[in-house]
Formats: sequence, structure tokens, C-alpha cells
Amino acid sequence: MLLSRYSMVMILLLMVLSAKTQTITEVLYLERPHFQIVTSRAMYLYDRRGGGFSSIKDQNGIEWIGFQPGDGKVPKSADSDFRGLPNLVFRGEDNGAGHTGFNQCTSSIVAPNKIQTKSVSGKWEWDWTFYEEGAYLQMVKTDTSRAYWFLYEGIPGGSFDPGQKFWGNDVDGLRYDTPVLKADSIARGRWNWAYFGDQSLDKAFMVIHLTPDIEEDNFSYMGNTTDGILSPDGMVVFGFGRSGSTPLLKGENQFLIGFTDHGNDDPEAIQNQIKEILNMF
Repeated sequence: MLLSRYSMVMILLLMVLSAKTQTITEVLYLERPHFQIVTSRAMYLYDRRGGGFSSIKDQNGIEWIGFQPGDGKVPKSADSDFRGLPNLVFRGEDNGAGHTGFNQCTSSIVAPNKIQTKSVSGKWEWDWTFYEEGAYLQMVKTDTSRAYWFLYEGIPGGSFDPGQKFWGNDVDGLRYDTPVLKADSIARGRWNWAYFGDQSLDKAFMVIHLTPDIEEDNFSYMGNTTDGILSPDGMVVFGFGRSGSTPLLKGENQFLIGFTDHGNDDPEAIQNQIKEILNMF
């Protein structure tokens, strides 16, 4: 019997990642129902109604997303409710599906290490599967009339301080530039993976797009004031399938997130770690 592409991907992923399952528990966080997933490398808090992560902390307890309730104002909410991952659906009937703080989704535990999320409209569905080494996202169903994106909007290393951060990708390698969220400044490319970190830490947060595509990807910083990178607070804005404010992804894409074992001290080791995963696909 022939296996579906999804089944083959999951089998390969299991060969790469630890087979140890994680326990998912129900918690209340920021007065919203969440799932909490704890591994040896990370602690995830997943907003059940939003369908996205409010918090991802590394093994030392450092926060890498930092969602907080806010007023949704630009640019102020860069320090609060704009943050999250994967922040899939932008505008339209399902605006906010996949974004913590919204109420567009229902989520349930379907295996000891797996969460299933569906949009209230019934047009979207995705699964998160958790391993010691990271978390795997499978888009199961998408609204064929709309594109979406995969965003990381957060605070690498627990703070907004662009001059002390770094980032990188499979095309350019390690970078220290600080583009801001303006049309003439955003860093643009076509990347299969990227990572983000603080120069004082020996780790980075990686995001991998496992489904080949030719769509544009973006990276920038967004401050919570008009002072941009000099703002007192803010966030990284990274998007697979994002061109400015336009989502570009369609279909059943797959992604992987997690922490690397090295920081800007050894970008080659980061690249090799990510390649070990990609070589299985």
C-alpha cells in the first residue's frame, strides 16, 4: 500500500526526532485556556482559542515570544498583542486564526504529543506535534480562496534590543543588520530556514519551512513607538510567505520550530544542525 506524502513526512520526522512523547496539560494563562507542553529544551504555552503560541521559553526559562494583552494599536502593540506564532490568517472572515488572543479556533489533544486546531468557520485545520527537539506544524486544511503566512513575532533572547541580536538564514548565513518594518527597509529573500538570537546566549530559535516554495519571505524589527529600533520595546517580525503586508502561502505547508545548540559563536554548527533535519526530506 502506498503511503500518503503526509505519512512519509511523519515517518521521516520520527527518524530524525526523539520518539519520546510529551505530556500536554490544560492551564489558564493570561486568563485564557492554554495547553502547556514541557520538554527538556522548551516550554510552550498554546492558546486554545487563538490557535497559536503565547509563550515559548527555552530550558533556562528565557521568553522568546512574550505575548501580552494589548489594544491592537500600531505601533504600540509590538510590545504585547501583536506577538505570537504562527499568526497564520490575516484579514477576512478568519482574521486571527492561528494568532494568540483571538477567538477563531478550537483546539484539542489528539495524542500524547499532538494538538489539533480547527477554525470556527471550518475552513482551516492544522496539527502541532511536539518532540524533545522541537515542534512540527502540519497544515491539514486551508481556505483555498485565501493565502496565509507563517510568522514569528517575538523577542529573541527575552528582550527587544536589535543592536544586541543576530539572525541568519540559508542564503546569507549569519547577519547583524537591523531592518525596520518599513517598505524601504524590510529584509527580503526566499529562505528555507532562518534563526534568531541574542549575542549573549549560546542558542538561537530556528524556524524551518519544510515545503519547497518560491514565495518571498521577510525579516524586520518593529518598535512600539515611531522611533523604530530605538524604541523601548518591540519585536522581531519574520514571515515565511510574506511580502510586506501580503500573505503568499497556499496549500498544506509544513514547518518545524525549535532551539539550536549554538548561537552566533558558531553559525556553521547552526547550519549543520538544521541540515541534519532537512537531509531527511
